[in-house]
Amino acid sequence: MMVLSIALLLTLGNQPPKVPCQGERLALVPFDTLAVARPEARRMEDAVRRAVARTANTCLDPRQQTVEELQARGGQLAPCLDAACRTTQVKNFGAQWLVRGRVLGLGGERTVALVLVGPDGQERRSAFTLPKEEAGTENAAAQAFASLWEGRLPPAAQRVEKQRRGPWPKVLMGAGAVALAAGVGFGLAARSTENRLSEGNGGCTGEGEALRDCFADGLSKGKKQSRVANGLLGAGALLGAGGALFFVWELP
Repeated sequence: MMVLSIALLLTLGNQPPKVPCQGERLALVPFDTLAVARPEARRMEDAVRRAVARTANTCLDPRQQTVEELQARGGQLAPCLDAACRTTQVKNFGAQWLVRGRVLGLGGERTVALVLVGPDGQERRSAFTLPKEEAGTENAAAQAFASLWEGRLPPAAQRVEKQRRGPWPKVLMGAGAVALAAGVGFGLAARSTENRLSEGNGGCTGEGEALRDCFADGLSKGKKQSRVANGLLGAGALLGAGGALFFVWELP
C-alpha cells in the first residue's frame, strides 16, 4: 500500500502544472491526410500550430494533451452534421475553439484546408497552398489562420474593432486643414497688398519722403504676409501628410 502511494505521488509530481490561460483557449487536433505522407503532413501541421501559438490573447493546448484526449474518444473526431454536435466536441477538449485541418496532395500541389469551430458550433474555413520555397510555408500558414481568427468576430464586433483607432489621424489632418486655410488667407492678403501697390499710389498720400516711407511699409507688410502664407501652407501639407500616414498605419 505504501509503495502504491509513493508511486502515485511521484506520478503526480512529474506532471507539469497547467498554466492558467489569460486569453481564449484553442485545441488543434492532428491533421487528416489525403495522398500525402504522414511526416510531410506533420510538418505542415506544426507550421500552423506555430502560427496559432503566436496569435495574441490565445492559449494553444499542447499537442500531446490533445492527442491523449482524442485517443480517449476513439482516436479520431466523429463526423458531425449539426452545430450542437460540434459544440459538444469543442467542450470535450476543454477549449473554446477547435482547429481541424486536412492536408491534400492532389494535382502536384500541397494544399492545407483549415476549419475553425467556435463555441457555438459554427465553422469557419480557410485554405492555403504551400509555396515552392520552404521559407514561405510559415507565412502562408500564418495568413490562413489569421483570416480564420479575424473572421470569428460577428460583423458588429468587427466594426467596433475597426473604430478603435487613436485620435492622432483626425487631430493632425484637422490641424493641417486649419493651417492650409490660414495660409490661403494670408496668401490672398499678400496678393491684395501687391495689387494695391502696383496700381496708383497704393493708398499712400503725401509727397517725397512720406510717400516713399508709405510704399516701403506696404512692401514690407506684403513680404511678411507672403512668408507667413508660405510657412502655413508648408505646415498644413506636413500635418496633413502625417495624419494620412497615421491613418494608413492604423488600418487593420
